[in-house]
Amino acid sequence: MSVWRRYLVKDFSGRLVDLPSRLLDRADDGTAPLPAYAGRCVEMVAAVLVGDRGAPPRVAEMEFTKLYFDQSGYVDAAKRERMIRLMLESCADRRGRPSGRPSDGDRAEGDRSRAGAARDQLMREFGWDPKPSERDAVLSRLDPARLDGASPAGGRTFH
Repeated sequence: MSVWRRYLVKDFSGRLVDLPSRLLDRADDGTAPLPAYAGRCVEMVAAVLVGDRGAPPRVAEMEFTKLYFDQSGYVDAAKRERMIRLMLESCADRRGRPSGRPSDGDRAEGDRSRAGAARDQLMREFGWDPKPSERDAVLSRLDPARLDGASPAGGRTFH
């Protein structure tokens, strides 16, 4: 079984176009910029596909997100760090204290409040809530059988 990733980004016209993972990786690690995306925030679909040789690939997971590029066309490192920090903060109400004990009531309420605020901020800055037609467009490109009603064993919920 093979596993690979695919990226689609919304272009200026609203169409989803492929962004080869090797190009995104190079823009992310500072090796080579993507000048077409310089200074932009793009809506992106990140998908994990699985498949056996000779069989059509299936979408195992897909996420709709926003990705920021700096003025040179590299993935914006500061925005990436902010996203990671917000992701960690958004989990504060789901993890125990460093001692391994759950927090007391007042502290737990504060954790829930901060975590909820971080989740809200994360969705505002980095989330993309696609329309059903946009989800269908992604599936029609990456996993057309799923649109035909065929669902893999243990079907996944996509976000």
